[in-house]
Amino acid sequence: MGGQKGKQVIVDCQIGANTVIWNFVNLYGCEIGDNCMIGAFVEIQKDVKIGNNVRVSSHSFVCSKVKIGNNVFVGHGVTFINDLYPPRPEEHWSRTIIEDNVTIGSNATILPVKIGTGSIIGAGAVVTRDVLENTIVVGKPAKILRKKTK
Repeated sequence: MGGQKGKQVIVDCQIGANTVIWNFVNLYGCEIGDNCMIGAFVEIQKDVKIGNNVRVSSHSFVCSKVKIGNNVFVGHGVTFINDLYPPRPEEHWSRTIIEDNVTIGSNATILPVKIGTGSIIGAGAVVTRDVLENTIVVGKPAKILRKKTK
């Protein structure tokens, strides 16, 4: 009983040095920085920019118009959304910005927002509003748990 070897679809992408891309990944028209890891069963669409030292864990979906900074961790099964009232044409889609040093817990859903530097998004959170820097948010919809202490 033999299995099919892992397939990847990588079309029109810029991928940085020392970046590892696992099996069963679909990448279309995106930019990924240096020293990143893209887990199995991830899709990253066009017009996505990912910085350096970013880990996108398995089964995550990064839709068009997302920008992820440096040193970001995206947990398993995270979903980014760019259309608040689907299905609409691309000109109605909105951008999401994830700044540097952010951690996003598994199974979080990120709507078009800005997540500030150093923030933590709890597992399973649904982020519907901007998150200020160094803030921990949890829940559905995500609410501030507390500010990070140094």
